[in-house]
Amino acid sequence: MKIAVVTDSSASLSAQAAQDYKITVVNDPIMFGNHVYHENVDINADQFYRLLKVEKDIPTISQISMPEMQVVFDQLQAAGYDQVLVVGLSSGISGYINNLKTYAPSVKGLAVEVFDSRTACAGTANMVKLAAAMALADYSMADILAQLDLLRTTTQTVLIVNSMRHLVKNGRIYNNSSLAGTMVLRNKPIITFNEHGKIQVLGKERTLKNAQQAVQDEFNRFVITSEQPVRLDIINANDPQIAEDWASELRYQFPAVRVKTGEIGPLMGVLTGEHALGMIWSYDWKPLLNTLNQQRVVD
Repeated sequence: MKIAVVTDSSASLSAQAAQDYKITVVNDPIMFGNHVYHENVDINADQFYRLLKVEKDIPTISQISMPEMQVVFDQLQAAGYDQVLVVGLSSGISGYINNLKTYAPSVKGLAVEVFDSRTACAGTANMVKLAAAMALADYSMADILAQLDLLRTTTQTVLIVNSMRHLVKNGRIYNNSSLAGTMVLRNKPIITFNEHGKIQVLGKERTLKNAQQAVQDEFNRFVITSEQPVRLDIINANDPQIAEDWASELRYQFPAVRVKTGEIGPLMGVLTGEHALGMIWSYDWKPLLNTLNQQRVVD
């Protein structure tokens, strides 16, 4: 059975990775007022953050429609695929995945599986790349889903944001008795995806440096207890130099960890606003795949 892997653009997957792993990327819509933009089509990250500075209205997120997805499914079926695995943006912040789960049984000629990453950005991208690499290696859908479950269980996404305004405006904050405290001037709210993929406040610090240290302490605890090689992604909303500097420090402090940098694209930027900074950590998907391949040879 030939398996196609599909994701949405909020994963911020590079064009090279999509090409190398034969991943189909569907572009998320965002809205400034009544104007709809699609990631990677008529707006990129640089353009989005420039627009964010001049637009009076806070942008809002939208979601990919099922007719758009049907076009993708038709193309994949015509290309000879039998099965499709969609790994998408957390259902805790978008209705896309749940709508797709409802729609999937009606797709004719293809068996469509839908996997909720319960995260975004590089967290989703790592799951997508693992799934696509396994599909190219002819693993079954059941094997791929089992490994995605493992990777999702070990994935933690923690973001430091300048303001809660964007999250509040979009109605994407899950808990918060402590919400008022995070709105105080100079506070740096720290947010995370909980086990259900919803965004909640984890804490707050007075300075960016203190917030970075608090997040780093959480990461250190994960590294100490991890039984597998670890990957760390440092992501940013229009602050690439700060992200690179932090990544350099972390490579020095955690030499056994694979540390990468990436961006917070337009869709997630709608929720975080500009100057957000984050860490996404998990088991490293490449060693996971290598271990699977070695077991396959032994078996």
